[in-house]
Amino acid sequence: MTPSRSPLEQGTTIGGRYRLEAPIASGGMATVWRATDTVLTRPVAVKVLHAHLAADPEFVARFRREAVAAARLAHPSIVAIYDTSDDPEAIVMELVDGRTLRDELDARSFLPAAEAVAIASAICQALEAAHKAGIVHRDVKPANVLLSAGGQLKVADFGIAKAARTSGEDDLPDLTAIGRMVGTAKYLAPEQVSGGEIDARTDVYAVGAVLYEMLCGRAPFTGDNDLAVATARLHGPPERPRAVLRTVPPRLDDIVMKALATDPDQRHHSASALWADLQSCPVDDQPLAPVVATDATVVGDQPSFTRTERSWLVPALLVSLVAVALGLAWVLIGGSEARRDLIDLVDRVRPGGEPAALDGPVDVLAVVAASDFDPQGDQGEHPDEVPFALDGDPATAWTSETYDSRQDFLGLKDGVGLVLDLGDASDVTEVVLTTPNEGWSAAIHVADSPGAGIADWGEPVAIVEGSGPGETTVDLEAEGRYVLVWITDLGARSFELQEAVVRGR
Repeated sequence: MTPSRSPLEQGTTIGGRYRLEAPIASGGMATVWRATDTVLTRPVAVKVLHAHLAADPEFVARFRREAVAAARLAHPSIVAIYDTSDDPEAIVMELVDGRTLRDELDARSFLPAAEAVAIASAICQALEAAHKAGIVHRDVKPANVLLSAGGQLKVADFGIAKAARTSGEDDLPDLTAIGRMVGTAKYLAPEQVSGGEIDARTDVYAVGAVLYEMLCGRAPFTGDNDLAVATARLHGPPERPRAVLRTVPPRLDDIVMKALATDPDQRHHSASALWADLQSCPVDDQPLAPVVATDATVVGDQPSFTRTERSWLVPALLVSLVAVALGLAWVLIGGSEARRDLIDLVDRVRPGGEPAALDGPVDVLAVVAASDFDPQGDQGEHPDEVPFALDGDPATAWTSETYDSRQDFLGLKDGVGLVLDLGDASDVTEVVLTTPNEGWSAAIHVADSPGAGIADWGEPVAIVEGSGPGETTVDLEAEGRYVLVWITDLGARSFELQEAVVRGR
């Protein structure tokens, strides 16, 4: 039948029973409408092929194949197909109220490992059902994963799914032949790009790519255009997830890399095999050390601890310096006994003026030097402002560079930070950070020597996730001379650190 040329609008009824109410999504092939089935009086989704494509027999063949293939599938994690229409070409589907995984990632950038594993596992279960029915999805991506308001996950849009060929059953052209690639560049398997054989392992690769993005905040391959992104995977595997974000568990890192193997024979042989691997992976999203994040409540012009402390510390320090000068003069004049007394005193005091007793009270540790840390960028993040994070004045601050958006920062680098030199190895028990930023995250590293790159600092000793403005106190137990405050999420276009205080013994 010749496709209807009347423009679709709200209130149009198609198929004699489906009344269109409002468009809810649109893609390269079709527009999805929220509609009402007037016979069964229930809400449905109607996917209508774009009019200019409905005139192409090949597109129509692919579109109808979607309906036939998907209608064979019955699984709680697969969007159900109810009916079809040929004027206009349309598929009537289950309506899922909620959001897509694409929406979720756009809002949150990346997900905790446990949440990412749960989502990937549900996708695998849906795909395994499809694979057993002889169907390869071919376009697994965040936009095709629906998260219902009730918390259920459903895989949608088998729009380029292709029933596995059996002898004599399929005389339609191979729609994924070289030069006619269909799918989304970020998630295509290498064999889809090169025109190789498509099977269940093709979907395994796509799930690996989606899981990679959930964990790292970006797709495994990037490029200037879709062709560059698609062909990048032909040259080898992507950067490991743990190289992008160090908080990814090592075992999960291995699973993702196996799913993303360039050679299909090196991947999980099925979606169920990937699911089993994910279920056996221990995932712990708790911080490596207890983190206490508190929002500062300020009444009037209440000074911070550091500010009030320095108000008496500076005068006291001046008095101490005068006393030391007088004492030194006395030592030089008073002879060997006086010098021995002074040496005994020095032995009980370490650099920075703190008592040497390891079991002494927790106190502020002196920072003898500090520097900005930007190993993955241009090696500089406003170094001239670093002293402002240590001057005891919350009105001044060290700020990172400004990025076009929070997502752009996460797409460019793992983080930026400050290195604090305590002058000597110390028992560090607490780091207090003051910032006006909302929703920021950080990792704290402590080491005996500063690293050139973030990997050189080893595992973080504490992690802060999604903290708010004001003072955030990070509790930890570590020993070392250098403290790295590594900001992994700015919470905004730039990060402003008003004060950084290190406490310990």
